[in-house]
Amino acid sequence: MKVSETDNVTRSSNTDQDETVNAEYLIGGAINPAYYSDDGAFNGSGIALASQSFSRELQDGTQGSLVMYFQHYTGEIRWKQLSPDGDWQGGDVSAVVASDAKNSTPLSAVSYVSRGVSTWHVFYIDQNSTIRQRSNGNASNVWVDGPISDMNVKVYDADLIGMQACWYGNDYGDSDYTHTPLPNEDPKANQNHEVGMHMWYASDNTTFQQLGWREGDDTWEYQANFTGRNGHAGVGCYSWGPGTVTYVMMVNEQNSVEVYWKDTNTNITSTDAHPINEWVKSSIAIPNVHPSTSLGYTNVFYAQDAETLMFKGYNITWAAENSTITGTNFTVAGEPGLPGTHLSVSAIPNTSGGNNLVVFYQTNGSDVSEYTRDLVAGQWTSVEIDIPK
Repeated sequence: MKVSETDNVTRSSNTDQDETVNAEYLIGGAINPAYYSDDGAFNGSGIALASQSFSRELQDGTQGSLVMYFQHYTGEIRWKQLSPDGDWQGGDVSAVVASDAKNSTPLSAVSYVSRGVSTWHVFYIDQNSTIRQRSNGNASNVWVDGPISDMNVKVYDADLIGMQACWYGNDYGDSDYTHTPLPNEDPKANQNHEVGMHMWYASDNTTFQQLGWREGDDTWEYQANFTGRNGHAGVGCYSWGPGTVTYVMMVNEQNSVEVYWKDTNTNITSTDAHPINEWVKSSIAIPNVHPSTSLGYTNVFYAQDAETLMFKGYNITWAAENSTITGTNFTVAGEPGLPGTHLSVSAIPNTSGGNNLVVFYQTNGSDVSEYTRDLVAGQWTSVEIDIPK
């Protein structure tokens, strides 16, 4: 059976009655069991990238520059690592991070260096629609549950929902972190000396909640909620550059991307145009995105076009209330993504001394496809990453 995006799908719910769901908010086997993949990645796999460009480990060849987390067709969350020689390693049964994830869970990963210790966290939704956190680091190299796992944070119970964790503060920690050029905010801007993570997740079909964790704390705390949002779409964020402003990107109920900003610098005077410690909607709007689009930002902002299912890239000048899209948007030159495919993006140093944009999404349901281009310009190249049994 072929189901188009304009069809509705009837499926069993947790109540005694079946529910009818717009197929635009479903992916893979949730549309039809025939679409479940039986090898490779899960059809509708979440994808998360953790840049692990920590210079000492890169120099001695013991650490790759990028780790990709994905959902295996068995349902397990696994990782693959981009090795220094450019090959992807891992992904087999020895690379399992979690085994209790819900089908098509969104994935989010955060990595940083603090006091000489490299740490990385992976967030996903389990089969009880609860946010889970798995944490690891080079001090132990053992996966353990992180503090959000103990909080019983319930998310919107739907097939495709938004969830995103984002580091905030001083550019991912210590100066040992090797990174691509940061976006265009003034490097002399007042620095945020507090560091930690934010988490945004859909609590229902039109509401996102925000949680926060400060480095050194043993729990997360509630911080804000956003109403009038599309809970099926993804979340983008930027909060690791110079200055004290955090940016979050969400999709509204008309399927247009909106960008919000918040300045936490209490050393300046709050004004109507530039309030302090308040979320403010910017003038940026990107219409006609897919209703379940994933969103991603590292140097460039990406969203899936509703008509073509291609991912478009947008260069944004970050300046709080004066933030704007600059230049001409571009299209990631590859195959159209699955409708509502999860996406993950990054920018990493390359072997020639420059930097590359990397974009990952699914095109056929059992794949994870990688698209790469020079940070400034050039042709896109692509590869389908091998996923072991």
